[in-house]
Amino acid sequence: MSGIRFPSPIYGQLTATLLDAHGVESCAIAYAHYVPGADAWIVADASPVPDNAYDRRDRISAVLKAEYLLEVANRSRVTGMAVIFIHTHPDCSTHPTFSATDDDGEAQLAPYLVRRGAPVPHVALVIGANGCRARRLGSNDEIKVWEVGQRLALHSPGTDGAELQREDRQVRAFGEPGQRRLKSLRYGVIGAGGTGSLACQQLAHLGAMDVTVIDPDDVEITNLNRLVGSSPGDVGTPKVNVAARMIRAVNPEARVSALQADIVDAHVADLLPTFDFVLLCTDSHASRAVVNQAAHQYLVPVIDMGVSITAADSVITHVTGRVQMIAPGLPCLTCTGALDGKAILRELQTPEQRAADPYVQGVREPQPAVISINSTVTSLALTMLLGAVTPVPTRPRHLTYDGLRGRVSEMAAASHPECIVCSDSGASAKGAAWPLPVRKASAKGDET
Repeated sequence: MSGIRFPSPIYGQLTATLLDAHGVESCAIAYAHYVPGADAWIVADASPVPDNAYDRRDRISAVLKAEYLLEVANRSRVTGMAVIFIHTHPDCSTHPTFSATDDDGEAQLAPYLVRRGAPVPHVALVIGANGCRARRLGSNDEIKVWEVGQRLALHSPGTDGAELQREDRQVRAFGEPGQRRLKSLRYGVIGAGGTGSLACQQLAHLGAMDVTVIDPDDVEITNLNRLVGSSPGDVGTPKVNVAARMIRAVNPEARVSALQADIVDAHVADLLPTFDFVLLCTDSHASRAVVNQAAHQYLVPVIDMGVSITAADSVITHVTGRVQMIAPGLPCLTCTGALDGKAILRELQTPEQRAADPYVQGVREPQPAVISINSTVTSLALTMLLGAVTPVPTRPRHLTYDGLRGRVSEMAAASHPECIVCSDSGASAKGAAWPLPVRKASAKGDET
């Protein structure tokens, strides 16, 4: 997801405060961690400029005092963060545009930040009553502005022009803007097995145009009962290749990347900030821990899904599923108790390390899996996605499924105020300034 990422509800609160200024321009300063590979600015802090920091202000301009700008530049240099200069156009009722006055002001600010601030791209953002517009400071290069929370909202102008005839029946459900948003996002699907292959299939039919599928495994004969798009001839083929082939068969114009790799490896996890939305379809606790933290650390919304069938002597006692969205304002997988610390440790170790560790015992046994149950849970997840990015009014962001009773329930959970992952004192909005729990390459090039 390129552009500025505000954690919810900071953007809405800041906008309401700035526009409630009795018709004069108001300013705010945000500090953001810049992620070069994603061309993204992760907003860590944003606050209105205090009244005593203005040199002058009226309906068409606002000028900040030199000493205040020096404080801003010094904080940028010390923290290494980018500065986002925010101001309002109070008389604008649509998406605002930068004025000649804005151009003149940025012509002075941009070289000043080059000299005084951190050596990262800084940003200008103008806010109106019904939207905003952003650009790299001192240039005409526009930047998207996102708010990430229970919904993924684009506040800057979107892109038009995509052909929607194929998705006509969806357009009739949630309108052209919703369908265009759905098509425009860059999706990451982590895991291409039972739920992952179904997620890829549904994304393709929904009109997704940019999908990256990540999974380290090849197709085994025991996968064929639930791996959508596979056939006996695919045994030994990377699962990601089967998923990519299926997506292209449904939507030949889609951009599909198939990466046979493990998301817990550092160089693979580096891709997570580049996605607009991630579907987490793996039963590995280590991979879920990595993606769980990246969701809050880089403000990338994620929907995690899982299925469990408990059977003994061919008698099924439990059929359960869970779907949970991970985003600012929502509890993470750590807070909801969905991660197993011992399993994370075991999965991050090499086979040699596991054999030498007296505290790691046993191996994972294959679990029962049925395509119809996978399909039910995956469909709940994709409908949750629609609620997050289109006008579909689906409110729940944490669901459980009881297959034996035919019951879907909304779960209530709260974030721990000092959670290492999703709290302000933890990884939230820290970008690359905070370490991900990944497996790093050793000096010999092996994974350790």
